[in-house]
Amino acid sequence: MASIIPGYEYDIFISYRQKDNKYDGWVTEFVEHLKNEIEATFKEDVSIYFDENPHDGLLEIYNVDKSLELKLKSLVFIPVISQTYCDPKSFAWQNEFVAFNRMASADPLGKDVKLASGNVCSRIIPIKIHELDTSDIELFEKEIGSRLRSIEFIYESAGVNRPLKPSDNPDKNLNKTFYRDQINKVANAVKDVIYGLHPDPKKRATKSYQTSTTPGYTDIQVSSITEKAVQGKRLTSKTILWGVLSILFLAAFLIFVPRLINKPKSATANGNMVKKTIAVLPVSNLTGNLDLQYMADAIQSDISGKLNGISSLIVRPDQSTLQFRNSEESIQKIAEKLSVNNLIQSTLKGTKDNLQVEVRLIEAFPEEKNIWSSMFIYDWNRIAENYQNIISHIVEAAKINLTEHESKNLAIVQKHDTALLNACRLGNYYMNQITPEGFEKGLKYFNKAMAINPLDPLPYLGLARGYGNTGHAAGIGTDAPNRSRDYALKALELDSTLADAHAILGHWYLYTGWEFEKAEKHLKHAIELNPSDAFAHCHLGWLYCTSLIPNTRYSRLYKIDDAIAEMKKAVEIAPTETIYQGYLAWLYLFASRFKEAINEARKTLQLDPNYTMAYFVMGSSYTEMGMYYEAIEAHKKGIAISPDYEDGLGIAYARAGQKDKAIEVVKDLEKCADSWWCAWGLAEIYSALGEKDKAIDELEVVYKQRGDFMPWIQAFYILKPLFEEPRFKEIASKLNLPV
Repeated sequence: MASIIPGYEYDIFISYRQKDNKYDGWVTEFVEHLKNEIEATFKEDVSIYFDENPHDGLLEIYNVDKSLELKLKSLVFIPVISQTYCDPKSFAWQNEFVAFNRMASADPLGKDVKLASGNVCSRIIPIKIHELDTSDIELFEKEIGSRLRSIEFIYESAGVNRPLKPSDNPDKNLNKTFYRDQINKVANAVKDVIYGLHPDPKKRATKSYQTSTTPGYTDIQVSSITEKAVQGKRLTSKTILWGVLSILFLAAFLIFVPRLINKPKSATANGNMVKKTIAVLPVSNLTGNLDLQYMADAIQSDISGKLNGISSLIVRPDQSTLQFRNSEESIQKIAEKLSVNNLIQSTLKGTKDNLQVEVRLIEAFPEEKNIWSSMFIYDWNRIAENYQNIISHIVEAAKINLTEHESKNLAIVQKHDTALLNACRLGNYYMNQITPEGFEKGLKYFNKAMAINPLDPLPYLGLARGYGNTGHAAGIGTDAPNRSRDYALKALELDSTLADAHAILGHWYLYTGWEFEKAEKHLKHAIELNPSDAFAHCHLGWLYCTSLIPNTRYSRLYKIDDAIAEMKKAVEIAPTETIYQGYLAWLYLFASRFKEAINEARKTLQLDPNYTMAYFVMGSSYTEMGMYYEAIEAHKKGIAISPDYEDGLGIAYARAGQKDKAIEVVKDLEKCADSWWCAWGLAEIYSALGEKDKAIDELEVVYKQRGDFMPWIQAFYILKPLFEEPRFKEIASKLNLPV
């Protein structure tokens, strides 16, 4: 049976997880009741697609046949939202819900429908059968681009969260809902949408059943002014005059007041601006010469670096895009994973003496479209002018708003000695390999660059990055952070506008120097220069966590919500990087907001199922909630991947009263007690066991080694039993937190 409206396969498409129908056939029963209600609501026959066959090709398999695309071409999409539906790995979510949302957005009818009442409703009408986790709600709302407004079929009572059944007594249901009434609401919502779309004006609905609890309902209504006839009274000239003046006043009010209230986006503060997102993909090296890979990497870094200074733009970090080097995935798939609509794709061709670079700006949705492209010869002597030309075309083609200051900055052509520039690029390339051999090669190239021109800041900035990002990981030694600081200071002495140098210094002052006001100054300056610096936002967030320490400058100026906001900005900038999502989860744990910590940890595991930190956060949260079995299981899963967070298991055992097992963890950590990381873990376990002196002994080791966590010891909930101990207070006083 075809749709009521020509050009569509079905009127209604029912989407659900098979898991939600296996137990008692709830979805099948719902569809039967809906069919009966629809028959009593519509004069015409309404077609419904509902796949009940567990062996049909529309279930959770990996390949989608063309028949599904046809069946999805429906007027109304009804997803049955359960505890299992919001799963990006499931077939129903990815190939039905997400696919319909994209199709409807690009459909000539649009995804949203203006109803007879003047309200606007979505063609997606969610049916909710369980109370959802916060992470599921956020995932749904992110995909649909608006709040989740659903018709609920939920039975709730003490300890119960299940789908509503026709036989349920509403008096015993905390929601007080009648099954039949909810079915009727669905049928009426469907009627509003279908007749709101009908091409025949005579068949369009003249009455709307939409209410504020119905999905898609909006409080914005179309205003109307109706004329009232004046009877039994003759209109005088004075009456007419006052009437005209009143109308003019009303017109002026309607025209000018909204303009004052609704300022254009360009006039809003940067924090409230709706920002564009863009990703610069790794440059494809098509020269056939692997020795020129460093050039491909440099081109990507140069383009993203130029775009980073634009406040109305979020640029995905290069680290986030590396996974797509030589990827065979479609542009739309890559854009979807990076949550961007624009991509910059480049290729490097030719030979070392005759390099050609092609740059394309691509719009991914609603369909892939090349909106600008250019080919240029890589002339070492004119490379600055080439980049200026590329960036200006990207800004214009993508319709990116620039401030006056940003326009002036982008117009500046920074020139460097050709040999120095090439040496710095080779230095970056080798140091980013994060091996001792790569680091040594990179160091030689940066030293060569400094010898060419000791007053150019580029080699000093490269060394600051190298020692800060890769020096310690490559086994260079414990002095790497201090060398990174020294080179960053030298770079800023030569050029104070280097955002990365400010971020590196902010990090050093926070975790190593313990000079918190300097840390705040440099991290904020880094963000001013590069609003897309996820690293700086992240560590400014950790700095704001000092707001939990009483009687300090930060406890007066900031709140923990300020810290969370900064960390969320880091996640927004780099949504595919597990470290920032993991840190957000850990920050909630640090703030003793354990349920939110668990939700964010689950999101982290969606990015990487083997991310140990996420299991640590989940396990630690369960411990503080008194759910010791769940805590121990979560920690064991993490330790099976990597033993880095073994202290969490020791704390869980201690809290659960399993002292012997906690001591076993202590013995393992004592093997590496000369490192501040293991000493910190021992301090936490000893604190949980009530061994205060031993805990403080370990904290003294951490202090001497300037361990990363020391600035926050007065805020760590696990160390609370130590707060009144004289030795603990003595250590805390040495941190010199600003008061």
